[in-house]
Amino acid sequence: MDTFDAIKERRSVKSYDINHKMTDDEVNQLLSLAILSPTSFNMQNWRFVVIKNPETRKSIRSAAWDQAQVTDASLLLVICADLKSWKENPGQYWVNVPKEAQEFLVSAMGPFYEGKDELQRD
Repeated sequence: MDTFDAIKERRSVKSYDINHKMTDDEVNQLLSLAILSPTSFNMQNWRFVVIKNPETRKSIRSAAWDQAQVTDASLLLVICADLKSWKENPGQYWVNVPKEAQEFLVSAMGPFYEGKDELQRD
């Protein structure tokens, strides 16, 4: 799809068929695509939590300004991010690259993120 068309045709869906259920294969396919999203320094410092339990979804809905889509949508994903993952063992992200590149990238992470909270959401 063309980028301009995608932007023009995008929609925000707020109402869902509460009887529709995604299959496990559909959920797995969606998660497989989600983890392909780029992250700064390729840290992939996120975790996806699939919430299926109706009572848990009700609890989350009350914390989410009572938005109906939290309980009505086929799937509820909670995305958790570790905003300080760059501090703990940053070399773990670069174990499969040449040593020189690993040293360069690891040494760049600290100065890039330190004291810049707005960048740590990348």
